[in-house]
Amino acid sequence: MRQFEKCQSGSDFKLKFREGSLKVAPVAALQFLSKYRETGLLLFRASLGLIFIILIAPILWSGTNSWEHFGSAMRHLDFHSHYKFWGFVGAILGCAGAILMILGLFFRIGVLFALAVTLVHFVAVWHSRGEFLVRLPSFEMSILLISLLFIGPGKYSVDKN
Repeated sequence: MRQFEKCQSGSDFKLKFREGSLKVAPVAALQFLSKYRETGLLLFRASLGLIFIILIAPILWSGTNSWEHFGSAMRHLDFHSHYKFWGFVGAILGCAGAILMILGLFFRIGVLFALAVTLVHFVAVWHSRGEFLVRLPSFEMSILLISLLFIGPGKYSVDKN
């Protein structure tokens, strides 16, 4: 087998082979990704926002029947009327939060909007007594959104400091 040996000359990164076993330190092999940290955060932010828009915008466009169905999750929080209103508010909050997340404008407020919709969904799914795998996606999304609250928008945002 051959072993890789790093050879750096200026900005070039070349791998040379030596006789021996094939061993490359995993950290050294992926070290070049560290300079794309902010780009990764932008991609993460934009993809989560796009997921929310894809899931919630059709509810907003579909009208009062969809709003009522979407808002019926509020019954698990002991709100037993005005489901159309709650559905409309939830759809507006979800879409507005997604747009704010994508742009990075008022980022933490946008994440809180999306988190509110996700937590209501999580409570509704939890009370439905479904399997664990049914509950898992909303739990995972809640963890991701709470993590984004701590991380922040990153360097690439509309309202960067």
